[in-house]
Amino acid sequence: MNDIIIPKRNATEWLASGKYFNYNKYQIFYINEGRGNNLLLLHGFPTSSWDYSKIFAGLTRYFNTYAIDFLGFGYSSKPKKHNYSLSEQADIVESFIEKNALKRIKLVCHDYAVSVGQELLARNFETKDRKYEIDGIVFLNGGLLPALHRPTFTQKLLSLPIIGGILSKLFNQNKFKKAFSEVFGPNTKPDDKEIATLWKLITYPGNIRISNKLLHYIKDRKQNETRYVSILTKTEVPILMINGGSDPVSGSHLADAIEKMPIKNIKIVRWKEIGHYPQWENPTECFQEIYNFLKPT
Repeated sequence: MNDIIIPKRNATEWLASGKYFNYNKYQIFYINEGRGNNLLLLHGFPTSSWDYSKIFAGLTRYFNTYAIDFLGFGYSSKPKKHNYSLSEQADIVESFIEKNALKRIKLVCHDYAVSVGQELLARNFETKDRKYEIDGIVFLNGGLLPALHRPTFTQKLLSLPIIGGILSKLFNQNKFKKAFSEVFGPNTKPDDKEIATLWKLITYPGNIRISNKLLHYIKDRKQNETRYVSILTKTEVPILMINGGSDPVSGSHLADAIEKMPIKNIKIVRWKEIGHYPQWENPTECFQEIYNFLKPT
């Protein structure tokens, strides 16, 4: 399998391979390839679906794979005067599912998207006449337990009222590199070329800087903590948790807590030297774990 997971498209080629769908008055970018069971890849803050580029080619050999840019991220619309929320992002995913007539889905969620995934699990659990079923979910590093989420110093500053808006405009590629690299493992940090590409995606298409608005998800998580945590023990959906232990935001301390919870049908994979981006830092093993867990039995 190793020979099929090396990325063959840069971010520009990723854009050329994608499409858009309308959500209200906004354009939501997605890329779709492959055949088989429906698999949705949902990304984290502050990046985009390109985060999955190192495992996408492998997954498309076995799944009908969709990678979506949330509103405000990557190649999707980025309205400056907008109140971004996790609930709305979940609405967007459900709209996408409905428009594509997907009756059964599997999910991979990272960082920001773990909360969207928890919201989707909760909705699925609460709805009797469901329009779609979730057959499995993979959580990569992210704030599954809001009380244990440890935002970086930069995120704390950017999330402050007024100050966050000012700092967001002053943020640049060099500052992004410093802050972003801190959440990676000691031997798996992104290189300068990757940083430059990620920065272009964050500010696409014309130096857009709205990170302070997108960080509202931290408050959303806290407000929905009971709902998001309880669904982990209520759901019957099989769960795979892949945890990079070197991540200061949601690393080994989170995995330790999850292991103690009475969660049904969960498998936990722990990589001590990997940080916040398992799919980027350890793509071969990440792909294999996702495939083995979600493949049809």
